[in-house]
Amino acid sequence: MGTITQRKLKDGTIRYRAEIRINRNGFPPFKESQTFSTKRAATIWLGKREAEIEENPEILRGLESLLDLTLDDAISKYLAEVGDQYGRTKTYSLKLLQKLPIAQNMITEIGSSQISSHVALRKKGISKFNLQPIATSTLQHELLHIRGVLSHASIMWNLKVDLQTFDKTTAQLRKTRQISSSRKRDRLPTFDELERLTKYFVKKWNHSSSSYPMHLIMWFAVFSCRRESEITRMQLTDYDEVNKLWKIRDLKNPNGSKGNHKEFNVNDDCQQFIKFLLDEKIRNRMLKRGYCESLLVPLNAKAIGSEFRNACKLLEIEDLHFHDLRHEGCTRLAELGKTIPQIQQVSLHDSWSSLERYVSVKARKNVMPRSQILELMD
Repeated sequence: MGTITQRKLKDGTIRYRAEIRINRNGFPPFKESQTFSTKRAATIWLGKREAEIEENPEILRGLESLLDLTLDDAISKYLAEVGDQYGRTKTYSLKLLQKLPIAQNMITEIGSSQISSHVALRKKGISKFNLQPIATSTLQHELLHIRGVLSHASIMWNLKVDLQTFDKTTAQLRKTRQISSSRKRDRLPTFDELERLTKYFVKKWNHSSSSYPMHLIMWFAVFSCRRESEITRMQLTDYDEVNKLWKIRDLKNPNGSKGNHKEFNVNDDCQQFIKFLLDEKIRNRMLKRGYCESLLVPLNAKAIGSEFRNACKLLEIEDLHFHDLRHEGCTRLAELGKTIPQIQQVSLHDSWSSLERYVSVKARKNVMPRSQILELMD
């Protein structure tokens, strides 16, 4: 399988070239060589290399660099191959994992002890990285992200990853409540909270140079049932005003957001706030931020979330998130007697089970009507 040839250089120095050539069924032609100063060194390398190939035939496919792949390296390779198919949250989680101790393990050696150690560390918090203890539901998502990388390595890179042990370990962690599924959040803003937030944002808009018309964005989020990340991606060219439809591109989806485009129904209330946001004076102030003119809301999604959180803190409104406005919108549709498919046409939830909580909702006594909302805008 291997040969050693002697070569004489121009200066008279003798060199020994060890070469391996392999043509094996099911593998591409393989050739590798190295040059040594002594025949003994060449012979030792040849024997060692032949033994390595015999033990790990995948070297013949050019996959040698993957044999000692750490989770850190695997995540980098995974993101390079498929990272653009997923949203910001998953990408951030994977990049954070690269900094943690579990990422230094070779993926072929990640088992129950490495997983349980990681869980214990994350539940305790990591002061070195200023990471606070995380919830059991967040931990479960983190482990699912790790499994996604390991599964990809097993299937696409043909590596011997022990997914069976990984699944058994996570099942036991779930059984002992070390990790868990996310709880369904049912927090809705009250009439008083919506009124105070609207008044605060209107006053801020009218008495400052702010580029964020949060009073409009907030209510647009309610009537469109859109997430802040979706609101800031909405292209004006995707609005079918005649049929009252707006296409949302790369809609959030567990199986990947890339190319997941869907249209949502634009109801009359939503249409009213689209007109507000398209007002020339309002758009000119938003466009000062320098974002694309083709967007309905040419602003930063993170900044919208920050503006909302700061307002809640200032107004002493506890445990209210911008995303709760999406739930408020779905609840209002249910209160109007809309069916799950009709709500789904606005919210674009993939799963009907995600909307089950709204089916039997009873009309609230104190819901801010559109007329009062418009009054607050003045």
